[in-house]
Amino acid sequence: MDLPRLFGVEYLKGRRAIYPEDLDAWEKKAGINVQSGDVILIRTGRWARYKAEGEWDALKDSSGLDASCTPWLKKRDIAVLGSDLASDVMPSGVEGTEPDFLPVHLITIVAMGAPILDNCDLEALSEAAAARGRWTFLLTVGPLAVEGGTGSPVNPIATF
Repeated sequence: MDLPRLFGVEYLKGRRAIYPEDLDAWEKKAGINVQSGDVILIRTGRWARYKAEGEWDALKDSSGLDASCTPWLKKRDIAVLGSDLASDVMPSGVEGTEPDFLPVHLITIVAMGAPILDNCDLEALSEAAAARGRWTFLLTVGPLAVEGGTGSPVNPIATF
């Protein structure tokens, strides 16, 4: 889901929340319908922003999903959520999460049982998908087997 492309910008500005209606608009623009078992990758244009603006405090000034998107994700029964940031808009604006504990993260992992891919570089994927006019592909992700681990470096591969 390439939100900068949806809005006709290079990248989303900091603190720009993505709402369920934005996800619906992307589905319509891309001609897709997210279904049970799908992986969703959210491109905010983080790396394009970094190139244009340089470093920023990601925990205080990042675009991403508003917590109101979690029922949308649950309804579609996604298998994995990925983003070029941490998925959540920051700050989240959700009271009781001081400091900001990433409510989309928490709900996706804990309540939905779906893994998350953070800090993906989706720039080349965005260009490849746009060139093909195709926003669906096979995604292969092979995490390391880390005994007792809760995370792993991965190298996701998109196959069109």
